[in-house]
Amino acid sequence: MYRTVKIPFQTSKKDIDRLFECNRISAQIWNDCLVIAKNYALKNNGKWINQTELQKQTKGKYPIHSQSIQAVCHKYLNARDSAKKAKQKGLYKLQ
Repeated sequence: MYRTVKIPFQTSKKDIDRLFECNRISAQIWNDCLVIAKNYALKNNGKWINQTELQKQTKGKYPIHSQSIQAVCHKYLNARDSAKKAKQKGLYKLQ
């Protein structure tokens, strides 16, 4: 469970626009991770892509810091692995 605290802040329109742009780029990276992983599995008899290979395929493609790109890739891989574990425990159910 995550606990969230909302903290009000003020900044310029330019900075807010940059934050939203970074958010859009992060979403694009996530979507690209899905496509890359699917294509990798199709080419490798269903084998899942590993962290090193995913980072190799996303490296240098986006206009944000490389550590930010890596963080999105890591979150994707963690979500994928968590979904697999949940499914194995019988917690997976379509609604």
